[in-house]
Amino acid sequence: MEKEIIPITVDLSAEQQTFEGWGTSLAWWANVVGGWSTERRTEIVEKLYDAEKGLGLNIARYNIGGTKDEHDPYLHYGKAILSYQNEDRSWDWSRDARQRSVAQQIREIAEQPIFEAFSNSPPWWMTCSYDPHAEDGADGCTTGGLDGTGNLRVGSETEFADYLTETVKHFRDEWGVVFRTLAPFNEPVADWWKYRIARQEGAHIGPEQQQTVIRAVHAALAAKGLTETAISASDESLVRMALETWQDFAPEVKEYVAQVNTHTYPDPEHDPLPLRDAVSADGKRLWMSEVGYENGQHPTVDPQSMDGVMPLARGIARDLNDMRAEAWVYWQAVESDVSTWGLIFAPFEHNESEDYALYKQYYALGNYSRFIRPGSVILRSGGAGSVAAFDPSRRRLVLVTLNDSDTESVHYRYRIEGRDFAASASPIVVRAYRTTADENLAQLDPLHGDGDGFVAEAIPGSVTTYVIDL
Repeated sequence: MEKEIIPITVDLSAEQQTFEGWGTSLAWWANVVGGWSTERRTEIVEKLYDAEKGLGLNIARYNIGGTKDEHDPYLHYGKAILSYQNEDRSWDWSRDARQRSVAQQIREIAEQPIFEAFSNSPPWWMTCSYDPHAEDGADGCTTGGLDGTGNLRVGSETEFADYLTETVKHFRDEWGVVFRTLAPFNEPVADWWKYRIARQEGAHIGPEQQQTVIRAVHAALAAKGLTETAISASDESLVRMALETWQDFAPEVKEYVAQVNTHTYPDPEHDPLPLRDAVSADGKRLWMSEVGYENGQHPTVDPQSMDGVMPLARGIARDLNDMRAEAWVYWQAVESDVSTWGLIFAPFEHNESEDYALYKQYYALGNYSRFIRPGSVILRSGGAGSVAAFDPSRRRLVLVTLNDSDTESVHYRYRIEGRDFAASASPIVVRAYRTTADENLAQLDPLHGDGDGFVAEAIPGSVTTYVIDL
């Protein structure tokens, strides 16, 4: 039987969003890796942020902590990010040195770095569980409120805004890290942030109280001359939550928000189009600011497992093509043996040798991040599993295709519109890079075009990148 060749048209004029880049949150891996030896810490940062040696990420989300005790028994190892401010309103800028050292190293290594500060929980003494008169409640709790209820004490909104903006100011003035955006919340309408149960910082903060905080943050940024930093919100867990929160905001509050962040964790009701249209109509940037994908059962590290690759690749295609996200940010780039969500595995506790291993997700993300660079324009394409991008500065077209079948190859004919191939003296030469169970971003033999496009085979269980200099 003659093989079926599926046509995909890529139109260079069918421009969508200009893409700002790829990134990861620094919570909480940087709090651990930042304490490693300089050599091993540098290896990790380069594998993530160096454009030649690693993935070429350029976005880092720094976690402004709220916890009192580094050894808080209700937080998992490495997840206690200390508040810079104390209950008596004094400051201790020596805290969180490990995460901060990673951020400063990223500033030196990444191309065109973009920094965002975000908060998982207000400081412990602003939480609703804080009671200075109760013997067992005086410390407060940054894992959430009782039964998932609100955990930012009413009346503390302005003080919370002052804490966040003063931290942003100190980073700029003293440490040379300028945050382009400040996100005061993380998954704030979720009800799973529970008192001494969640095992990580988190706080339910409803839309009405979010607006009070945003107003206060806006005023504080202006009062402190932090003109380089804008507000992003609300980092809800699901796209539909993000839409509902955004629709709840008053027009004047929306004016204070420069960037809408959403997470895109799996949801049966996932539909990115209403959020995309609402954010676009309001003239805001739209970021996919957090997601993660498991790579099989933990704590086993299987160097050939593609379990996390397929959902990751489908998620990137969905978020860039359908939601038209202007950035794509992974959650935990480095994870320990409590899960397999990371791109890199490192058994944090008692890891004196500072060992780590790379999951397949690492290489698969590299199929996108190493080639679709900041400033590229995402193009509409006819392939559901494909992402197309054009870099105008390099005159470079990048196509990334997923074949998630376990058994069947797929043959595509890519037709490129928007370029006069008849007038070109040189034929199309296509560089190809592939990740499979047996290959890690392996460079393949070049392909050669036939007129205005080229034919390529996507083998089973593969992510393949095609690079064409026009």
